[in-house]
Amino acid sequence: MGFFAVLRTLGIDSRAAYQRLSAASLTAAIREQGLAELADRLRTIIPDPSDQYTATFDPIEFGRYWEIKMRGLHAFQMRALIDALAAIGKPAAEIADLGDSSGNHGIYLKALAAEGQVKRYVSVNLDPVAVDKVRAKGGEAMLSPIEALDLSVFAPDLIVSFETFEHLTDPLRMFHTLATKASAEHLLITVPLRRHSRFGGTLMRQRLDRLPAELTPEAVHIHEFSPADWRLMARFGGFATVFERRYRQYPRLSPLVATRPLWRHLDHEGFLALLLRRDLSLASRYTGW
Repeated sequence: MGFFAVLRTLGIDSRAAYQRLSAASLTAAIREQGLAELADRLRTIIPDPSDQYTATFDPIEFGRYWEIKMRGLHAFQMRALIDALAAIGKPAAEIADLGDSSGNHGIYLKALAAEGQVKRYVSVNLDPVAVDKVRAKGGEAMLSPIEALDLSVFAPDLIVSFETFEHLTDPLRMFHTLATKASAEHLLITVPLRRHSRFGGTLMRQRLDRLPAELTPEAVHIHEFSPADWRLMARFGGFATVFERRYRQYPRLSPLVATRPLWRHLDHEGFLALLLRRDLSLASRYTGW
């Protein structure tokens, strides 16, 4: 009998129980990976991040689970972004955030970065709701699919893309386009962490009668790759890896390590960050671009 079937036989709300267990796992994992202090700092900068996505959250579920899940991921992303800025060593950097759905990362960075470190932060999204959210917060935003973005209109020093490349129909082409046409030499991406690559996320695998009538790009994972395959795709597209970071949603040094199979089955074990630098030594040999 499965975990949730056991809970149901005991008269326990399986969804609520899973979320409480997951929140405990996340809390322990965030602390173990040295992200708790940064997560708390982000909480003071943006007390309520529930507008992160176009989809809305049930308030009870958000407080019980999604808030801590989001804080841990955002802390991981912001640490990677701050380290990426240090690595490129560019004062008054201009940053393009491809796929940004809320403007929250730009607000975080302005509060965390050293004075004068960031000159401009531009969000790009194909969803007008997302663009309106960014602009309502005082941020700069462009309405465009990132695959069709006019890279001649501005010249960022760093391009970032958080949980976006897995939603693209052709991430390899996106890597190559950024490597050959964007001004930025460096690209920072974060994507879900999977041990084995696969085509299509959980939503794509459901029966048609269980799916909504319309599937948005925000909702659908098209490519979910292993770290080795993301690195290889980036290299073939025109980027070398500067650093790689991994964030786990479960702790290793706690009995809650037992939640690892649950994360793997019901969500993701964690997330991967790659800071990439333009390197066309392999891509330039391929004649099919």
